[in-house]
Amino acid sequence: MRILLASEMIPWLPSHDGFRVSPANLIRNLSERHEVHLIALAHGDERTEQSEWAREYCRSFSIFPADHGMRARMRSITGAHDPSLSRLVSNALEKIRPDVLHLEGGGLAPLLHMAARSVPTVLSIHDSKALRFKEFSAFTVSPRKRIRLKLLSVLARRHERRWFGSADRVVVTSPFDAEALLGSVSADRIASIPYGVDLEYYARRDAPEPGRIVFTGNMSWPPNEDAAEHFARDIMPAIRSRIPDASFWIVGAEPSARVKDLASIAGVHVTGTVADIRPWIWSAAVYASPLRFGLGVKNKILEAMASGAPIVATSRSLSGTPLIDGRDAMVADDDAKFSESVIRLLSDPELRNSLSSEARRKAEAEYSWHSITSAFEELYREILARRAAAA
Repeated sequence: MRILLASEMIPWLPSHDGFRVSPANLIRNLSERHEVHLIALAHGDERTEQSEWAREYCRSFSIFPADHGMRARMRSITGAHDPSLSRLVSNALEKIRPDVLHLEGGGLAPLLHMAARSVPTVLSIHDSKALRFKEFSAFTVSPRKRIRLKLLSVLARRHERRWFGSADRVVVTSPFDAEALLGSVSADRIASIPYGVDLEYYARRDAPEPGRIVFTGNMSWPPNEDAAEHFARDIMPAIRSRIPDASFWIVGAEPSARVKDLASIAGVHVTGTVADIRPWIWSAAVYASPLRFGLGVKNKILEAMASGAPIVATSRSLSGTPLIDGRDAMVADDDAKFSESVIRLLSDPELRNSLSSEARRKAEAEYSWHSITSAFEELYREILARRAAAA
């Protein structure tokens, strides 16, 4: 197949941003069997080697400068498309004549109006922004921010209803997000395909550090910020009362002032940006994910699974990655159970090893990028067949 893939962000690896990781792995795997053409939006913070990463996997590769500032905000509010980007994609469609147009990111949905009649289309949005903003508003203390987030949720829902229905398929990463789209897109046009994980890249190479609890992610992202603070202030004291040498390591880029302040708590460490996240996950005697909001598949959970780190997580952390409590991970939704689960794991090497092995086995069986790419290939074939039958 000839596949034209347009992405809201320039894909590259290694990365921990799902909006880069997903298209990057798809491009790398699809290129083994198909002809891939890429158009990607640059946001100005990419290094040269990052911008050029995808070129070796693509028959053609165009970079388009993304809007910034007020113009970008107005387009996001109104749902308007960029005429220059539309022309670029239209010209590519005419020149390449792809079998499928794959759009990565809901912000590209206005392109469907121009393209959907001429070529089968897949819109991969990862999650529902309307649902995301609605959830964020419920956990926001500031009344002004809460009003803003509720407004953004309404605008995002309007955007979904205006554009998403033009796609042959809209792809999300979890059933929760699929359900959230039902008011905007008919059920037969929604597909749920999770993120994958690079099993070889994350395979454990170092032994864990005794007593170390690790949580990773972008630490300015509201769900991560809330989870880090909640664990450090409300759960960690109970753990240290039983295991005084236990330490909690908050690892990830852009820690907010709220997260940086947690380093003043005994046993809590905030690393900030690290060059390579893997050694920190490998060092975890327990990988904790105490998320209280946020849907979709969490890359952090897949990375911990592939790394063979024993996981304690809330149900919300596992919303897109169903793990069996006591076999693949310890699942805990209240503070007392969460602290007891961590204490139990820190005290029981045999249980840690069992959870590690089962989580890694599940990652291998269900979340390799080869299997995720195969799911997209099957989706492409399905919409091509449906278009052919309707012709």
